[in-house]
Amino acid sequence: MIAICAAQEQTNPTFQSGVTMIQVPAVVRDRDGHAVDGLKKEDFQLFDNGKPVEIAGFAVDKPGGLNAPDRSLPGTNGGATSTAPAMDVPERFVALVFDDVAISDVPTLGRVRDAAAKEIDAMKPGDRIAIVTTSCAIAQDFTNDRAKLHEALSHMQLSPAPLCRVSRAQIEQMEVLKNVVKRLAGLPGRRVVLLISPGFWVGHDRSSEPVELIDQAAGASVVINALDTGVVGGLARTIVSQPSPGAPPITNPEVLDQLAHGTGGQYLTGNDYVVNFRKLSTPESYYLLSFVPTGKADGKFHQLKVKLAAKGKFTVEARAGYYAPDRDRH
Repeated sequence: MIAICAAQEQTNPTFQSGVTMIQVPAVVRDRDGHAVDGLKKEDFQLFDNGKPVEIAGFAVDKPGGLNAPDRSLPGTNGGATSTAPAMDVPERFVALVFDDVAISDVPTLGRVRDAAAKEIDAMKPGDRIAIVTTSCAIAQDFTNDRAKLHEALSHMQLSPAPLCRVSRAQIEQMEVLKNVVKRLAGLPGRRVVLLISPGFWVGHDRSSEPVELIDQAAGASVVINALDTGVVGGLARTIVSQPSPGAPPITNPEVLDQLAHGTGGQYLTGNDYVVNFRKLSTPESYYLLSFVPTGKADGKFHQLKVKLAAKGKFTVEARAGYYAPDRDRH
């Protein structure tokens, strides 16, 4: 992939003692599914493997705007007054990741491509969009040039020959998403991945990979939204335990739900892709809770639970857990 792979690895924040801070993005929704803002640190309770932990860090990520003057223009240094117009500062970077490896029918590909085209036409001056496919056949870096973005969309095909440099032991979708998150981590403003996929098989032996990706995204304040193209009309799918040898790739929506809710994003189903694109492209507020793990650093999975201190008719969406660092490996 081109510049999508060019950023450096980001890690969770650490104290001077070297202890890792675990980041827990959380979205609070009301009965109508709308994100609730205005909450404070004391409104939350956080549990690690059922035990309450102190919330050491608390932040609110809200949609916002930036519009700054171009400092290269005359009269903009040293606080001097300038009549030069303000430049549009990139305030939101959105990576559209199309899972063309798993999308299996032409009508679905056409509808999601048309929905993406409408979003490109509606992009705001501060938006920058990238288009990436999990086959690595398309990798258009972030731009506000609508013509380039439409050109990239026009080349999208069904089940193209994979061009990614991954081994058979690696999951193409996961490797592409890791690289996209790395790329976003080095950018300013609000950073979002919009994953368009019917889901993909991870496997029990690789169950730590989505959790590690969530850790990577949360540490870099990158939100992953997921549009499930495998659910039509709200009908549920049967989750197959494992793929059969020689069978087509299995679509698994669980990984989409996990990645979205684990990073403060949204997971949507249904075949009204224009509406769903609009919902997923509308920024939401989310809360970022941080804590220092106090349990044994044994490399095992720890379950997380976020609750509201006051009982109400709200629901909380947050990451399900993390893998404790294994100090014996160092």
